[in-house]
Amino acid sequence: MVHLADRIHFDRIHLDKATLARVNSAVMLGAIVSGLAACAVGALIIDIGRLFSIW
Repeated sequence: MVHLADRIHFDRIHLDKATLARVNSAVMLGAIVSGLAACAVGALIIDIGRLFSIW
């Protein structure tokens, strides 16, 4: 995605390529971590449900 920064006109937007790359990395890392957290919560719910269905 950083290669797309060459096509952006920075005259109105006061962002440099390094800032754009950091924002892009933060957004992607947030999406990955939230996806992994959702999977962990789902697995926990399934495990608790199976634990109570045994009793």
